[in-house]
Amino acid sequence: MKNYDFLNLSPYEFEILSRDLLQKHLNIYLESFGDGADQGIDLRYSENEGFIVQCKRYKDFNSLISNLKKEVVKVRSLNCKKYVICTSSSLLPEQKKGIVDLFYPYILNSSDIYGKQDLNNLLTLYPEIEKSFYKLWLSSTEILQEIVNSQIVNQSRFVKDEINEKIKVYVQNKSFPEALSILEDSNYVIISGIPGIGKTTLAEMLVFHLLGNGIEEFIYLSDSITNGFKLFNEAKKQIFLFDDFLGKNFLQNNIATNEEKQIIRFIKRVQKTHNKYLIFTTREYILNQAKQKFEDLENANFSKCILDLSKYSTLVKAEILYNHFFINEIPFEYISAILNQGALFKIINHKNYNPRIIETFTNSKIWKDTKVENFPTEVLELFDNPYLVWQHVYENQISELGRIILDCLLIVDEEIEYHLLYQQVKKYTNVNHENVNSTLNNHTFKSAIKILENSLINIKKNLDDSFLISYQNPSIQDFIVNYISKDRLSRKYLIDSILFISPMLNIITTSTNERLDHHKLLITNEEMTRIEQNIINDFDNLYYDSKYSAWSKPSKDDIEFLKLNKMKEVFPIDSFISHEFIKQKFLRKLYSDTITNNSIAAYTSLFEKLHDEIDFDISLILTNISGAFWAYDDLIYLYAFKELDPEAFDQFQEENEDIYYDIFTYIVDDITSEDSDDIGSYEENINRLKELSSDFNYWVDDDIKKIKEKIKAIEDEEKERMALEQEDEYDYFGRHKYYLDYHDEDIRREQREMPVSTSKTRIIRKGKNESEIIMDLFKSLE
Repeated sequence: MKNYDFLNLSPYEFEILSRDLLQKHLNIYLESFGDGADQGIDLRYSENEGFIVQCKRYKDFNSLISNLKKEVVKVRSLNCKKYVICTSSSLLPEQKKGIVDLFYPYILNSSDIYGKQDLNNLLTLYPEIEKSFYKLWLSSTEILQEIVNSQIVNQSRFVKDEINEKIKVYVQNKSFPEALSILEDSNYVIISGIPGIGKTTLAEMLVFHLLGNGIEEFIYLSDSITNGFKLFNEAKKQIFLFDDFLGKNFLQNNIATNEEKQIIRFIKRVQKTHNKYLIFTTREYILNQAKQKFEDLENANFSKCILDLSKYSTLVKAEILYNHFFINEIPFEYISAILNQGALFKIINHKNYNPRIIETFTNSKIWKDTKVENFPTEVLELFDNPYLVWQHVYENQISELGRIILDCLLIVDEEIEYHLLYQQVKKYTNVNHENVNSTLNNHTFKSAIKILENSLINIKKNLDDSFLISYQNPSIQDFIVNYISKDRLSRKYLIDSILFISPMLNIITTSTNERLDHHKLLITNEEMTRIEQNIINDFDNLYYDSKYSAWSKPSKDDIEFLKLNKMKEVFPIDSFISHEFIKQKFLRKLYSDTITNNSIAAYTSLFEKLHDEIDFDISLILTNISGAFWAYDDLIYLYAFKELDPEAFDQFQEENEDIYYDIFTYIVDDITSEDSDDIGSYEENINRLKELSSDFNYWVDDDIKKIKEKIKAIEDEEKERMALEQEDEYDYFGRHKYYLDYHDEDIRREQREMPVSTSKTRIIRKGKNESEIIMDLFKSLE
């Protein structure tokens, strides 16, 4: 018979287990509810006279009975016909009788009380439920004893207490079945991912799983694959775990001779067996670095399971946080502060969400030195600034060229083409050559990029088959911003390496508040002046950004206007040097006839700023820029020129009628070409046309007529549908109402007869969405 104590389960998980067992045993469907708002009802059966179920996870009878005495008043107020208790506490016959007496007449028979032994008995009867609760059977007495009694090398890694602690906080996600499937298919798996994502924990859960399913011996490899060969036993069912494989040794350049060849050979040997499994964990960039150095690893087609946060659902992320709160016994007033201040979902959905960050602040018990009201803010600040998570990797585990690439990504666009990033890194190494020890060429750059791939940077293919490079996730960029903000030399190297004006000026600030609000690089006023001077000195050689319009490549003059306008927006108004530079550059291009839609906004903004200081011919300007107006949104720029000199604008209209009407042909086409089923959208377009006609004296009656015809067609179609629905009793989607009524009843009948789930399921709380379920989960910690 099973002998679980159920204390490894959280109250939430114990409730799920109780629900699934009772549903299966009684062949019923139980509703589930949250804490508090539902008056303490955990589960309810609503058919016939119905009953309610209370789930109590307590270690012993004394703790249980003390709590149950408080529940009596609640039960009486519910006035239920029947009351059922599920508890993890072991119960003697007389103790069950005492509970029956306590709750009379709501509990009439001891069979309505399911104690520890009863639940274990049900698990024996329904093993499919046991298997769905992996935390149960992995930490059961017999499984633990089997694991501890196995021939375990370096047993200190897998003592009973450590197994229990890890399982308590682990939440199974899509990565577990994915990695297990790879392992079963290939006999080995490499688990890779970013720091703190849970690689080692997943590997250990796989080990626990296999040890509980017949594997006789576990071998932990700490330094070299050589020990795997020494302890390899053909007759035994063995599992090998090489945690952080290649990691430390490879980075310290003292990897054993031919170790990479031995690793490949050991993988192949394991694959030829029917009773061996091999698990590696590694940071993705280290594996890529090893591949660069060793041809055997480069040519190997590894079976990998890459962990990423996309495999963590919102509920899974919530459960991870909940488990750490529960296990570390964080006082509820701190949890309550998180709930009351609206911080819970900010944590769960934070762009830098990472199990390691959660483990850091829960295990370190930071609340002990924190006021309750400040706790949510401090937790969020830890997520906002995941400094420690990445510092060790950045300083010790990647090459100098790798660090330069990560730094340079900060001052280029969010995604940048491979060859343009190379140019940025090349400028960095050239300008700072006295302080850079790395050699940059196509080979070294490609090698460094491959090492960083999938761990610190992402590489994806563009539509034109070029490669786009970006940070692997936002937390890495946040770390780089934090790190360089505190490092004067690093800031200097970047400031002197500007190649793309816009992204550089977008990432910097001299304001502490803006730095905190927008995660910008904090620089001094002196550094801002240095950036200004660097841009002026090298203006003609600098890019605006690395992106082109989706429909039109900007002209050379476009790029110049974009760069000048960006300078105008960022540098102080009272900066005489910058102002004069922008003015003189603009004057040289004032009558450019190569301006496109890409820079019309920048050109107009510059003109509005400088028009009082220059002489200009508005008619010639409008003639030259007439081809830059493509859409309704571009009207704002025409308004600007009209307001600056209304008489000259009207004169331009009279003298250049063809050009004038060409401008509005494009704009009107943009308005009337919209294809929609929304009458409101069409009516808005009619108002736009009327406004255009009134302000610019352009004939739009025919265009308005076309839009009104579209509106009438939609209205006619809607009338047809309504008539059909009234006549034939069909709904909007063509379904007969009789069918819907029958179908709805069929669904309700299926729900009543629903069998128990055989997989690890979540609590289904009737009438509640996922957010409410998660809130209930954390409220239950009280």
